[in-house]
Amino acid sequence: KFLSGCLPGSTQRWVLRMGNGGSTPGGYRVFRVLPGSPAASAQLEVFFDFILEVGAITVDSAESDFPAAIKSCEGRDTKLAVYNCRSQTVRSVHVTPGQWGGPGLLGATVRFDTLEDAELQGVRVLETFPNSPAQRAGLIPYKDYL
Repeated sequence: KFLSGCLPGSTQRWVLRMGNGGSTPGGYRVFRVLPGSPAASAQLEVFFDFILEVGAITVDSAESDFPAAIKSCEGRDTKLAVYNCRSQTVRSVHVTPGQWGGPGLLGATVRFDTLEDAELQGVRVLETFPNSPAQRAGLIPYKDYL
């Protein structure tokens, strides 16, 4: 299947070819966003968002050096190309990586993942029991995914 999206204000066009027998495209999937962080200000969506580009640096393969890309933009307003597997769109968001009072320059936990069938992966947390490992870990029902 083919998926395409145009970044607003940009002439760059993303065309993601999935299931074509070649290498499967991917990005850096957002697994956690800390409150008050640059990632929270950019409204990155946990589980559904994949970062494909940091400024002019493409980070859509496992060989991409995502930490170096973020570090190179420290203290500067930076455009991210972000694919959302729920809406199947690519959007442009702005973030300023840097020291913000918490861990990391973004305040997000990300990991490279493929886009193929991304919306079908994971399990949504519907309930946590009192004093359970899930509750102690801070999982939030109807918001978090595993």
